[in-house]
Amino acid sequence: MTYKVVVSPDAERDLDALLRFVALDNLATARAFAAGLRRRLKTPAAMPKRCPRAPEDGLDGLEVRHPIHGRYRIIFAIDGHTVVIPQIRHAARMPRREGRTR
Repeated sequence: MTYKVVVSPDAERDLDALLRFVALDNLATARAFAAGLRRRLKTPAAMPKRCPRAPEDGLDGLEVRHPIHGRYRIIFAIDGHTVVIPQIRHAARMPRREGRTR
């Protein structure tokens, strides 16, 4: 079964900010990294449960997982047959907890 993947506006903003940050040092590297990350955003469509559970798992009663791309976590929740990607976070950032935002 194929899941529908929905990338939230916040996750798109995270990706744009990451691209701008890396581009300060090397535009070609930033473009290549962003292209790889965009491809990785599509991988949960086939088998989302193969990705490890995230520390945020269980918040709001959702199953939360996170594939890793470089030093970044692609956080997503499985909702029926849809994978929702609310954000992309640097792996060194503290996990989101209930009642806290980014």
